[in-house]
Amino acid sequence: MDDTSEITETAESQPNTNDVYHTMFADYPDIVGAEQLCEMLDLKYRTVCKFVREGKIPRMPHGRKIRVAKIEVINYVLQRAQNKP
Repeated sequence: MDDTSEITETAESQPNTNDVYHTMFADYPDIVGAEQLCEMLDLKYRTVCKFVREGKIPRMPHGRKIRVAKIEVINYVLQRAQNKP
């Protein structure tokens, strides 16, 4: 097996970011609030607020309301999945 086929196999095994964006949380809008974030991550409201406050999930500036881009939620989930043993 040559080097180019190894690169191709690696690229094929990793999901395309665009495909993941359209399939994960497809029923949710592009910008979600705290309640929707709780549903998406199956977390309690206080935990979601804590994660946003700590910067684990980046928020969009919108006064005191929590607004998060769906792509940030997807990135958080994918990052957590890679870090688990």
